[in-house]
Amino acid sequence: MLQRQAVKRTTLELLIELMQDKQLTDFILVGGTALALQIGHRDSIDLDMFTKNPFDANELDKYLKDNYGFTQDYLRNNTLKGDIQGVKVDLMTHDYPNVQKDLLVENVRMASLPDIAAMKLNAIIGNGTRIKDFIDIAYLSSTLSLNDMQKAYSQKYPSSNPVMVPKALSFHQDINFKEPIKMLEGRLKWTLIEKRIISMIGSPAKVFSPLSMLDEKKSNNISNGKGFKM
Repeated sequence: MLQRQAVKRTTLELLIELMQDKQLTDFILVGGTALALQIGHRDSIDLDMFTKNPFDANELDKYLKDNYGFTQDYLRNNTLKGDIQGVKVDLMTHDYPNVQKDLLVENVRMASLPDIAAMKLNAIIGNGTRIKDFIDIAYLSSTLSLNDMQKAYSQKYPSSNPVMVPKALSFHQDINFKEPIKMLEGRLKWTLIEKRIISMIGSPAKVFSPLSMLDEKKSNNISNGKGFKM
């Protein structure tokens, strides 16, 4: 069952429409929106869609413009990024093995939680500026242990170095804390995210209880889209 509260109605309608399009049957939803639709932890606004197969970005660009009013922001071989009806849509080839079989939930093709965890770790190691990646990993800890995530990362990216995972997770100096994040319950409290990540590194075999932003003091809050609350 999709956690529909995690996306705007118009975004979900667009996603389902794209999923039903015969030109896009090779693409699956990944990233934060795929995670939010599965666990319902935060609001997500972008549609990241990956395929294992190469595609003609120029041809797909024309098709999406003709059929959806797509506005292109970036185009190169096997990569197309832009906007449809105010929704940021990225389509690209990501030819890496599945950790688990892709999901099909209410006609939406999505990556599994272990695959999402692997991609999130890969993103943090490559670019540790996005606070939402750290948030997503912290919330995944109630389903997967850090050991599980590292194993998934190694399976999906065989040439990777899993030793980098705890180092990247514990380095927070480059995070953009001004990025607006809307949680579905309570305000985002970075101290809770940081505490959970530290606990994950300290107990890598543990699957934790669900993380909640409720019932905590308001210190070091990030309010809904308003940055830090002092």
